[in-house]
Amino acid sequence: MNKTDLQLIGDNTVDPWGRFIEIISPFRSQLWHYCRKLTGSPWDAEDLLQDTLLKSFASLSALSHRQQPLQTKSFLFRVATNHWIDQCRRMKVKLEEYAEEHLYESEAADSIEVSEALEVLVHHLTPKQAAVFILMESFSFTAKETAELISATETAVNAMLHRARANLRKLNKDSAEEGAAKNRMAQQDAVNPEFMKKFLEAFNRKDYKGLARFLIDEATFSFVSMNSSEYGKSTITQKSLNPYSGTKLAKDLFVYADTLWGQPAVIILLRTEQGLMLNNINTLEWEMDKVVRWKDYSFCRDFMRAAASELGLPLSDFI
Repeated sequence: MNKTDLQLIGDNTVDPWGRFIEIISPFRSQLWHYCRKLTGSPWDAEDLLQDTLLKSFASLSALSHRQQPLQTKSFLFRVATNHWIDQCRRMKVKLEEYAEEHLYESEAADSIEVSEALEVLVHHLTPKQAAVFILMESFSFTAKETAELISATETAVNAMLHRARANLRKLNKDSAEEGAAKNRMAQQDAVNPEFMKKFLEAFNRKDYKGLARFLIDEATFSFVSMNSSEYGKSTITQKSLNPYSGTKLAKDLFVYADTLWGQPAVIILLRTEQGLMLNNINTLEWEMDKVVRWKDYSFCRDFMRAAASELGLPLSDFI
């Protein structure tokens, strides 16, 4: 088969992408946790992380003209912050109009419990306030460093930190939890329980053909974090749903459906001599009782560690 020009370009990016992932790997875990605190959700954190990596990689050619040395961690955090704020703007989230004002530099967080506040942060702060608060309170960036990351003055950063702290003192956590519970129920209602049951039964029977019948012809199967997707029912059947592919549906795996962080998920467990271990998390998007998008999170190790902790299970190294 003759490859198109786009496919040839794709071939040429394989090695640079691998080198890029190697260079940023020391900062990847911190970046994921930052994305989680920004978004308030491990699911959204993984999406923001992947977007950040792709946008960072795409901008590398422009960085070649930069005269000043580039700090990898700051660069990644800047891309993540700006992309998240842009997302909030597109969702018509109002950015607070703030005036630069004199603040007492010694003001402390007082009774604020940072770890608890972060859980409901995005619901009560403007995007920039949230970014400033997390960068400074949780990741120990200075006001000067934070100002550089979000393209603001130090005075403006201190003003936003002051207002973020003031807003967080007024939080009503109970109402935030009530809203999250309603959101979980709404997402659960979107899943067809009968078809999900049949899908899980086919998975546990290791019925590859049965699983393929749930896919629309234009379905996609994505390995999140690997920059790898399979497009079309035919390709997915030949690869991930191929009984000779080796590990996809290993005999010691079994699955069940549950709600994880407010979103329906397919929980994949591994039977071992030491007991049950979490092996993988998958998500399915359904339309007209067919799967249109299937996502595999097995290579998202920070996400998987968080999921294992949430489910109270040890995490398997088997992928």
